[in-house]
Amino acid sequence: MQSLLKSKSNVVLCVLASIAISMFAIACGSSAEPQTIVEERIVEKEVVKEVEKIVTKEGETVTVEKMVVATPTPVPIPEGGFNTVDLFTIMVTSQGNEIWHHKYSSGENNLWKRLSHVWLVGADFIDGSLTMSPNTGVASSWEIVDNGLAWEFTIRDGIQFGDGSVLDVEDVDFSSHWNVSPEATGVSTVRVAREVTDREITGPDTFKITFADPMAFFGVAASEIDNTTLGVVISKDYWMGLPDGADIEACTPVDWCKKAEAFQENPSPGMPGAYSPIAHLRAEEILYEKNENYFAADRRPYPFDKISLRLVPEISTRVAALRAGAADLIEADNTVVNQITEAGGRIQYVEEAVHIWINANGCNRTTDNDGLPIMCSDQKVRYALDYAIDKTKIQALYGGPESFLIMGMHGIGSPSGLGYEQDLNPFPYDPDLARDLMAQAGYPGGEGFNGGRVFPINTWTGAGAPLTVEVSTLVCQMWNKELGINCEVNVGEEVSMKKVQYAGEIAGEYLVRTNENTFDGGRRMNGRYAKEDGYIGYEENISKLIRHANSLIGTQAERHEAYHDALKAVHELHYDFSPGYLNQPYGIGSRIASWNPWPLSPYPSALWTVNVQ
Repeated sequence: MQSLLKSKSNVVLCVLASIAISMFAIACGSSAEPQTIVEERIVEKEVVKEVEKIVTKEGETVTVEKMVVATPTPVPIPEGGFNTVDLFTIMVTSQGNEIWHHKYSSGENNLWKRLSHVWLVGADFIDGSLTMSPNTGVASSWEIVDNGLAWEFTIRDGIQFGDGSVLDVEDVDFSSHWNVSPEATGVSTVRVAREVTDREITGPDTFKITFADPMAFFGVAASEIDNTTLGVVISKDYWMGLPDGADIEACTPVDWCKKAEAFQENPSPGMPGAYSPIAHLRAEEILYEKNENYFAADRRPYPFDKISLRLVPEISTRVAALRAGAADLIEADNTVVNQITEAGGRIQYVEEAVHIWINANGCNRTTDNDGLPIMCSDQKVRYALDYAIDKTKIQALYGGPESFLIMGMHGIGSPSGLGYEQDLNPFPYDPDLARDLMAQAGYPGGEGFNGGRVFPINTWTGAGAPLTVEVSTLVCQMWNKELGINCEVNVGEEVSMKKVQYAGEIAGEYLVRTNENTFDGGRRMNGRYAKEDGYIGYEENISKLIRHANSLIGTQAERHEAYHDALKAVHELHYDFSPGYLNQPYGIGSRIASWNPWPLSPYPSALWTVNVQ
């Protein structure tokens, strides 16, 4: 499949760059020679002209003489229905690692997977809340059994894979064994896999998975609400029938990886989602075609025959493409909102998409891997570092309260999530209290802090939210001004920084990063605090509260209360904290009349709600 696009790989990016350059020239009055710019777009195996712009010079101005956009002419929306368009183009910053066989996928679980996969448990957005759904996932029902240790799922009839074969309980059993494995790439998946004690087919259409400890959060973790691929189901027969191919060096065991490469080349026959990928040029574009046999089409009436999902890291290029009509939906950021609106474009915010997460692994230790004292082992220091941060300055950096909200608790206590109450919000800015706490800890004016060594603040740039380096720099400046801490910002690469974070190799050092908000924080609390090897920090009393919350089989209200108790204890511990969360802005093109994305989604969600005019 990838080879279909190889010969066209440079066309798209060059054309997008040309669009960006031409838009800049229009704005600034370029003196460039007359030129013709033609965008070529990949559609299946053909290249067709979609946008032609003839740009001529007239004195000191440059004007667009002609623009022809190869999109259907808008027609009135039929009564009770929506328009359907042939091709819908989305431009995003990141697509994860673009591995279709979900065992080896990592990074944010973005739209590129969600268009083609179906999760064991579906989701709906009802009365302003995300909820597990028996209508849009592989399972039509489920229950917690065996004294809370097991989840048993009833598998829906009639779901078809891309090759027309029907999904059954054997596919669910195979996918669970294949994916929920200690050999998986995703850190969250590995943590859950280590707790599995048994998996079995319990009837013609029922499957049960059993854990060493109760995991009331597993239903959400295996659903499309969460950002993992724990619950993804693929075709066992298609997988087993794939020819052996060359081994993939990064994969184990070898016999699976030979098939994994073949699946990567042509995944569509083995997936049951709303769309099938029909062409893929890694790190550039994925072209999807609607699956006419999609089982939930009546509930999710996607109004596009094909979707072109393009990886375009440069925000200026995405904005220019939106202005030129070469994109319908772009991932924006708060630095370009005004550019989009001033040019007549519109912004759609996805609420509670990501949060700024400030954490230091190993605060429950007194020394780091080199035997040097860890400053955050003292709660007074942890509190002082938070009280010294003026969150309104971070809010201003992101454009104000519409974009950045000073509330929520580092993603596992989000306002739309389970267990959230106002007492989980960030600490207020109180520099006097911060200085007093530092003096009580033995570091008045920063004297002797970190043994006189520079205090590192680690971060990276990339997906999730912009300006993480700027936020880190702002935090460092405030710690220096208010507390006398000699700090510096270290900018690394995302995957590498995550590895050293999870491995505890930067114990005691602070890390500023983004992370997705979540509806059910049980999985994250479990991995961070409930286990002795928790990568943020383990405390016995915290562990008991988390285990109780994760074992509670009760009403949503009862679970909310138990989660709040656990979250409150974690908040008071303050090994990690957040200054607030971001509403993710998207630029939407003129063809979109309306769109209702889900909250807590760091990707363009609920595209079936797009109304094309």
